[in-house]
Amino acid sequence: MSETLATVETCTEPSRSKRIWLSAERADRLSRLARSQEINENQIIEKALDILFSLTELFDERDERQGWSFLSEASLQRIWDSEEDAIYDNWRELYGVPTR
Repeated sequence: MSETLATVETCTEPSRSKRIWLSAERADRLSRLARSQEINENQIIEKALDILFSLTELFDERDERQGWSFLSEASLQRIWDSEEDAIYDNWRELYGVPTR
């Protein structure tokens, strides 16, 4: 099954142009969106890429936070499961607080 492709060429500087290929349906949709928003197709692509890049940064930050959380969890577990900390497991008895 062959899909018809449309070429979209972007150019920020004459020496740094990029060419991408879209399905004819997506190229048509991009054109209609540009007309309805009264902006050019490049501006829509730039905004879409900004959104994509922002999401990528959020995912990177989330992965970094998860890594730190994983490392800190192991350290906390070592401290938490120590004999020195175990005396606080019976804090009511230790501090004379009656149970209800």
